[in-house]
Order: sequence, then C-alpha cells, then structure tokens
Amino acid sequence: MKFKHQAIAALLLGLATAQAHAAATHEVSYVSLGTPTVNFNELAATAFDSVSLDGLLASGGVQFGERFAGQELAVAKAPRPGEVAQDWFDDLGFGTPGAGLTLLAGAVGANLGAYHYGDADGAALFGVGPLAGAADGFGAISARFASPVSALGLQLRDADGGSITLSLYRTDGSLIEAVDLSGRGDGRYAFARTGGAADIAGFSLTNRDSYYGVSLDNLVLAAAPVPEPGSALLVLGGLLTLAVGRRRAR
Repeated sequence: MKFKHQAIAALLLGLATAQAHAAATHEVSYVSLGTPTVNFNELAATAFDSVSLDGLLASGGVQFGERFAGQELAVAKAPRPGEVAQDWFDDLGFGTPGAGLTLLAGAVGANLGAYHYGDADGAALFGVGPLAGAADGFGAISARFASPVSALGLQLRDADGGSITLSLYRTDGSLIEAVDLSGRGDGRYAFARTGGAADIAGFSLTNRDSYYGVSLDNLVLAAAPVPEPGSALLVLGGLLTLAVGRRRAR
C-alpha cells in the first residue's frame, strides 16, 4: 500500500511539474517557424525614409496599435548610458488588457512609424513614444493576430542592449508570459508555447533602450504546435520514479 501511494505521488508530481512547465514559453530557432508573415516593406519603400502612422495599422493579416483597451499608458524614464540626460518611454505596466484584445492607437503624431534601413530587410515598425518627433522608437507596439498561434518570431532592430519586454496575451486578456529580452542586440528571436498550446493571441512590446529605441521587423507566426520534448521528459521522470519504486518494492 505504501508503494502504491509513493508511485501515485511520483506520477502526479511529474504531471504537475509538466503542467506548470507548460504554462510558460521557451526560446526556439527563428528559422524553424518558417517564412515571416509581416515585413512592413509596404510602409516605407524608399531607403532611409521614415513615415508617421496614425490610427491602427493592418499588415500581413496582423493588426497593430499602441496598446490594448484596459492598459494604461504611462511614461517611464531611463538614464541615457554615460550621460546625465534621461530618455522618456511609453510604459504599459499599469492595467491589463480586456477580453477580446481591443487595440487602441496612440495620440496623433505619437503612435507608430516606419523606417527603411536601406538594407535587404527594408522597413521596420517602431513605436513613436511620448516625445513625438524627438526620439522615435521609444514607444509601445501592440499587436493582435487574426487567430491565436503557438509560436512567434521577430526581428529587433536598433536594439542596443537596453531593457525590452515582450508580453504575450491570450484572447481573454490574460498574460501568458512577459518575456524579458533585456540585454539583447539586433537579431531574430522566436518563442513557442511549451507543450504546443495555440493560445498566443497578441503581444505588447515595450522598451527602455536609449539612443534609438527599438524597431520591430519580420514577424513570423506559427499556428501549428512546435514540438518540445521538455514536458514529455518531465512526465517520463515521474514514470521512471514509479518504476524504480516498484523495483525496490520487489
């Protein structure tokens, strides 16, 4: 009887650990997700051209704005590295998105913009920020997908190792995870729901990355579950514990 209780406890521990692990995301290879869904090249077709975008934006089947209804727009300050000056950024750390993830645009001239980098990747999207016209790239970018996905990848441009947060949300507005991208430079990054749950319905990207802020490019979405052996291994761990217990009991 004692062994049976230990075996059941071990199995339940493995399942519980796997379930807890499945509530998070894990980083995956960007190229494993396929072709980018949105590249923003239609927004600024000329090299080194910058355009201001007021209102909501629809691109590649994804809708973009500054924030979701329920999120309060605040201003955050961060010291500029090596200088006395401080930079001002959009802060979405107050309030939570409402069900349905209704997007809201920022104020006219302080919403979104696009800049063409003059390279093979072309244009990228940035949030303007609270000091419109003075420091583009310091604003928030929020996006809602046509249907929930299990993984997404994105390219960060002008990232200089500052504070960057990618907050992933379900359709009901609940937070899946706030992925900390702080300290990362320019590059392509991808994240998938551990266990393959296709419930990422949108995201908010905020930063306190001085000098140039952060731009978003080459967004790729994956609707199919991405294989991840981690959860299965955790369950297997519980089963192995059960097997060892049975052997000892004999």
